[in-house]
Amino acid sequence: MNYCPCGATPLSVLQKQDCSNGDSAPTCGRRCGKEKLICSTSGEQHICRSQCHNGPCPPCTKSRVVQCIECKDKVRVDCQDLKQTEEYICGRCFKPCNKVKNCGRHWCYKHKCQGSDSSHLCDKVCNRRLGCGNHDCDQPCHSGDCKMCPHTSIHKLDCGCSEEVVVPCAATLPTCNKPCARIHACDHEVTHMCHNKDACPPCTTLTDKMCTGGHKTITMPCYTKIMTCDSICGKILPCGQHQCQRKCHDGYCTKTSEKCKQLCQTLRNNCGHMCGLVCHAPKECPKTNCMEKLTVTCKCGKIKQQKPCFLLVTGSDTDHMFLQR
Repeated sequence: MNYCPCGATPLSVLQKQDCSNGDSAPTCGRRCGKEKLICSTSGEQHICRSQCHNGPCPPCTKSRVVQCIECKDKVRVDCQDLKQTEEYICGRCFKPCNKVKNCGRHWCYKHKCQGSDSSHLCDKVCNRRLGCGNHDCDQPCHSGDCKMCPHTSIHKLDCGCSEEVVVPCAATLPTCNKPCARIHACDHEVTHMCHNKDACPPCTTLTDKMCTGGHKTITMPCYTKIMTCDSICGKILPCGQHQCQRKCHDGYCTKTSEKCKQLCQTLRNNCGHMCGLVCHAPKECPKTNCMEKLTVTCKCGKIKQQKPCFLLVTGSDTDHMFLQR
């Protein structure tokens, strides 16, 4: 193209003018002057009165005289209301069909239409918003609900495997139906599906494990780390003399600073009874009187009485009517 859009000025004259519309040709600023093909007739030529411009000319702002094909009256009508391909019918003679088209949304406005109900097919595009909320229906105008949006997109599943799937427009991503492929702490069969959580669900496979105290095996889910039984612990306490009497448990039997509270079972040298004091191991038993109760009776056997062991062993009991039994 060697001229401006209106054809009046060579482009060589407009070379210094910047093109502010991208690929559009520079304009000269003069009147366009192009003929209005739609409204121009052999007897009356209408030209574009806008400044030189790119693209189609705007609607004609003039009017012209036309004759009604029904009553033959002549009237002046705005050019922009006329169509070159249609004959003019004045408002008094125009009798629209007013039958509803097959879409149920639009009416037939043809003059003296002789068509039947079945022939009134709507020629418009539906253009209703589809259920996806993103696109409009591009089907011929119709009755009833529009079909599902035909548009699709490819997305990666929001899970560990990131598999690509085709998803209908505005639909939620489906859940992955593959087994979880992550590395797990055990080698049991994976029973949960692929997911996007930070941690996998615990393994619930039943396994035989030794209780934490080492007494017996217990059937428990794989994920269970600590399992106790109903047996007595039996571990040797730090004192070295007694066993833990708590039920099977995890961790230490006593606290670091806690002392054994069981009674000393060391036998006394003089009487053979147990020490009976609170555990004092590894120290030797202190010299104390044996308070073990012994039953004594008189020679005839009619009177019985309990006496502390140390009274009988040391002979400090002055009541000689009682003898050790």
